[in-house]
Amino acid sequence: MTYSFIKFNDELVDSRNMMELTDLARLLFRNRELTVNVQKYSYFNPYKNVLNFSMFWKHRNDINELDGFKHDIYTHYNAEETLDYTRYTEMMDRDGYLRQIFLSIEYFRLRKNAVKERPVIKKLLEEGDGILRQHYSRQTENAADDFLRRMNLKILQYEDVFEYEGIPFDMESDSTEESIIKAETFFDEVAKIPGFDTSGFIPIHDISFSDLDAFIKSNDFRKDPEALPSEDDEVDEDEKSTVDTKTSGAAKDASVLGEVQEAANARRSKSRKVNMYDDDVDDYNEGFGSNRGENTFRDKASTNRHAILERTSPKVNLNDYQKYRELYNQYRSVSRQAVGDLQQLLNHKQNEIRMNQSSGKLMKNPTMPIVEGSHKLFVKERSESREIDAVFTLIIDRSFSMEPHLENAIAGVIVFNNILKSLNIKHRIISHHEDTFEVGPESFPNKVYEHMDFDKSNYYYPVSILDIEASGDNRDGFILKHEISLLKSRSENDRFIIMFSDGLPSAEDYNQSGIVDTHEAVNIAKRENIHIINVFISEESDEQTIESIRNIYGNNTILVAHAHEMAHAVANTLKKILLSLIN
Repeated sequence: MTYSFIKFNDELVDSRNMMELTDLARLLFRNRELTVNVQKYSYFNPYKNVLNFSMFWKHRNDINELDGFKHDIYTHYNAEETLDYTRYTEMMDRDGYLRQIFLSIEYFRLRKNAVKERPVIKKLLEEGDGILRQHYSRQTENAADDFLRRMNLKILQYEDVFEYEGIPFDMESDSTEESIIKAETFFDEVAKIPGFDTSGFIPIHDISFSDLDAFIKSNDFRKDPEALPSEDDEVDEDEKSTVDTKTSGAAKDASVLGEVQEAANARRSKSRKVNMYDDDVDDYNEGFGSNRGENTFRDKASTNRHAILERTSPKVNLNDYQKYRELYNQYRSVSRQAVGDLQQLLNHKQNEIRMNQSSGKLMKNPTMPIVEGSHKLFVKERSESREIDAVFTLIIDRSFSMEPHLENAIAGVIVFNNILKSLNIKHRIISHHEDTFEVGPESFPNKVYEHMDFDKSNYYYPVSILDIEASGDNRDGFILKHEISLLKSRSENDRFIIMFSDGLPSAEDYNQSGIVDTHEAVNIAKRENIHIINVFISEESDEQTIESIRNIYGNNTILVAHAHEMAHAVANTLKKILLSLIN
């Protein structure tokens, strides 16, 4: 079986591996919001709350990348407890070779403390350490490289002291402050060695000192009253991320791969019915009404730390009313069949007679209960409601890659809306995209358009969905977390999110972790007993993309091979979901 891949600076990383590594890193770091990344060097970035894996572990025949990246987790998981980042800024403007010595000593402290806290780590590091030893044992004509490699070879062997050119170097350190002092001493000693040139070395370790400086200034423990860092702060070259092209996909047949768990239906108050074209649109604004883009939701995780939610009220184009009427009529038969079957079952459940009850209407022939000495001589009709106690949020990905599929996605939403409205089931309809034209270094605006809210869903029709235009990217995990936060406060017994998309999440500084972030949102929904179902639209799918969608959403995935089958596919899906709730 093949799996999906995420791009890291033009490098492919198995998405399933990234999910496993994210879970392991969060467990060992005891940090639920930690994200992972792949960069040239491995280190923990407290400012961005990211653990960087080293590119060293890729394209190797002697170890698979999963085990290599785990090596970086095992050696850095206690970084927050071991390293004193308040002292790191002292090394920002120092000699680059001095910083290498300092970082090597600190890496030694990390390894020793990791093994001390969890002794099993030493065994888990053996395979990766063996590969690193081979790498550091290669001959070099550069004395500066030779010193660093010998130093790091001793670190891998957990030896505190090593000798170079007859000079002993003691690496034992109990604090970052002591590491700085020892690094300065080492640097002074090697500078005295004849012919020792530190200008042409190859770095072994590195860290974003500018991010550490920003981290210190933005935390309460800072000693100086300086202002928070500005957008002009230096950004290391290795930390710059690229935006990849969106991936699309498709499937063989329209089918539901997962089942929705059963739930009991309950009472629901009747909603007033209004003419479907009497939309009651003041100023022709739908949705949030007077909202002008206030951001009421923030995801504190590093993945979405710059993402901003801008809630926008779509305008209703009066010319679209007739077009909506035509589409509504076009798919009416598809919706009507599903509604008829569901209503028939609901009526049967409500009118079903229960025998052998202790109260109710006396049986026509109570002979057997009397003979058996039973007091259950009565029959009773079920008093269950004709309404289903559920609520739905429909999300349309309106990013640029959805352009060829929007018309069919809208058709699916119209069918959903028709069925849910007929059954008095409240629902919300939104579309979203990240505005790539407005993206800044620390501002990723995500626009959410509300085409229908819960309160209006039983009498209002979302005409504005016909005016959706594809644009920008899609930060799916961020949007899902926002919609989950809204559904959490709903009182309905069963809560669902239906996501219409054409492939994988892709946005500014998001491609690297978008799949993991969206998968995390799905897991958050599960913990809140909210069901997320992805309607995956594409006719040019590849195996990797399909597997990636399954990795994100699990079995609750609808694969639609031909876009024109969308209406029938979603009608069958919704019918299947609602039947599971009735039964």
